[in-house]
Amino acid sequence: MCKAKKALSVIIYIHLALAACLAASRQVHSSDPEQIFSHAVELHQAGDIQGAIREYEAFLAIRPQRVDARSNLGAAYARLGRYEQAIVEYQRALAIEPGNATIRFNLALAFYKGAHFREAAAELAQVIPAQPQNKNAVLLMADCNLRMGEYKKVVESLMPPGDNGIRRPNGIVPAGHCPPQ
Repeated sequence: MCKAKKALSVIIYIHLALAACLAASRQVHSSDPEQIFSHAVELHQAGDIQGAIREYEAFLAIRPQRVDARSNLGAAYARLGRYEQAIVEYQRALAIEPGNATIRFNLALAFYKGAHFREAAAELAQVIPAQPQNKNAVLLMADCNLRMGEYKKVVESLMPPGDNGIRRPNGIVPAGHCPPQ
């Protein structure tokens, strides 16, 4: 019986040692920050969101001003439904690069998914003029307005742009203008 216990102890020890070696080999511990960032992106694209978050955080501890890493970290949090954390990261990215409409749209989306419709609408009000072709921003703005009970704004936001940037339904011509022939 004593030999069986010793054999079992050895087998368990070997198994734990192999597991530790395998886990260590999967970790990327590099002194090169760009390698850490690249690994985070690889993990993110492969669907290992938790691993990507760890790597983005490690990278940002070294390079806190990298907008793309902040934005990617926000996207990873959003993918896990951690919208409050995503909002914080998108806001940090925008503090560094305030004119980035793509990050602002992602912030609006995180606000929207977190049921912060007024905040989402405020961000979308900045995205739409910067990206007038972004139909998702227009539709999201309309839905925010709907959820806030702003029904007139819903209709206005869904009308195509007219003269002077005013949205109006197709075929309606302002007074004093001739319809196209």
